[in-house]
Amino acid sequence: MTNANSVSWGAMRQRDVVAGFGFFVFLNVSLLALLVLGGDVLGEDGSHDAKVGFGIIAVAINLMLWIWNDSAIKDVWASSKDIAGSDLDTKIGQEFQKAPWAMYRVLVLVITLLVTGSLIYGVFW
Repeated sequence: MTNANSVSWGAMRQRDVVAGFGFFVFLNVSLLALLVLGGDVLGEDGSHDAKVGFGIIAVAINLMLWIWNDSAIKDVWASSKDIAGSDLDTKIGQEFQKAPWAMYRVLVLVITLLVTGSLIYGVFW
């Protein structure tokens, strides 16, 4: 793959990270709103089946979003290693290569687990 193609692919995957974050926020705020507004169904006296269904949906949505975001970050990380030539001589190119990509991936995993756990906790306890 040429450097231009690598840069193009990396830019596309960077947009995927932004889109994935947007979906993560939107869908989890929607699940939280459903939890708050559906208190009679998901609350203390609510149906156990509805609670289990909500839990399955919360886990499934967040699992899929984590896979999306993690794979996009991993691809952007890989594209940072493909920087060559005059692009590598720029400060932004050097900083892009030094970014803590592994920490970003761990942070996304931890946030996803905490948000999912909070939604499940809000339903069952």
